[in-house]
Amino acid sequence: MAELTSEMKDMLKNQLPYLATSGADSKPQVGPKGSLHVLDDSHLIYFEHTFRHAYTNLKANPQAAVAVADRVAQKGFRFEGTAHIHENDDYANEILGKTKIFDRFPRAGVVVIDVEQIFKLDNTLEAGTQLA
Repeated sequence: MAELTSEMKDMLKNQLPYLATSGADSKPQVGPKGSLHVLDDSHLIYFEHTFRHAYTNLKANPQAAVAVADRVAQKGFRFEGTAHIHENDDYANEILGKTKIFDRFPRAGVVVIDVEQIFKLDNTLEAGTQLA
């Protein structure tokens, strides 16, 4: 498992991350995930409430990538790993019970991503360098 640095954690907290998936048909899908945040040093987590493209893709293929960048600084990171969907289980209930998500959505789940690799997305010759 790769470990996130404080710089990476800060960027995920302060910038809008994007989740990339691909399903059984291998077609790519990418979209913003406003609820995505750091769970711990090696895991990312987000709340799933639309149950559409990303959810369907992750059910068929659990490989995911998250990209986050600071446009002004022209720095960023890509985190790759395996996603685990929790829906209607003790873990999801524990996590979601601390939120107000059910005030807005009738159904919700939790997706945890094991961060296995991290890549630099800086606007330099080091772009694409694997960090972990």
